[in-house]
Amino acid sequence: MVAEVMAKELKAVGVNLNFHPLCDIHTRPSNPVIARRAFGSDDEIVSRMASAMVRGFVANRVIACVKHFPGHGDTTVDSHVDLPKSNVPWAELMKRELKPFSRVIKSRVEMIMTAHILNAAIDPIYPATLSYSTIANGLRKELRYNRLIITDDMTMDAVAKNFGEEDMIALAINAGCDLLLYRTEEQGRRAMDTAFQFLASGRISSEQVEA
Repeated sequence: MVAEVMAKELKAVGVNLNFHPLCDIHTRPSNPVIARRAFGSDDEIVSRMASAMVRGFVANRVIACVKHFPGHGDTTVDSHVDLPKSNVPWAELMKRELKPFSRVIKSRVEMIMTAHILNAAIDPIYPATLSYSTIANGLRKELRYNRLIITDDMTMDAVAKNFGEEDMIALAINAGCDLLLYRTEEQGRRAMDTAFQFLASGRISSEQVEA
């Protein structure tokens, strides 16, 4: 019912995409960025609520974009200002943090947003947004997700301070992200120009762009 009302109000003003709901579980009480934004600290409740919201949006023809894969709830750092770090193996994530994502995929969610979180147990070098191991292997292959993947804002300090304004464009695309999110149109246009340069030089594969 809530998703239905939200969808109708969005469509009434010409909006067909909502960056909602959160699949993050409020695992750590000290988390500075998720907190009350999450549906709760119980993985089953979060899974059920997120799945229901997605189904409501899908039924009312508004694209739901869940976030932040593979879960931002078990962190103590705000990715807007620095790089959160974790060290939880994939098998353990499947038992808790990834449950809501698995559920919404079954509910036909059309878009998933990545998290700027470095999980050394999955990829010791790159955060999820830039990590082939996390996106291509984890989300695509392990969870069998075949729809759109969008990054979180690429100007957030978690990635912008640590991986280079241009380098992270190639990393995100080659990791398997379909859309790169930027705060302003000017930043997005610069990123597009850089992406075309990388495509011409072979740093970004034509196969990934075509996909």
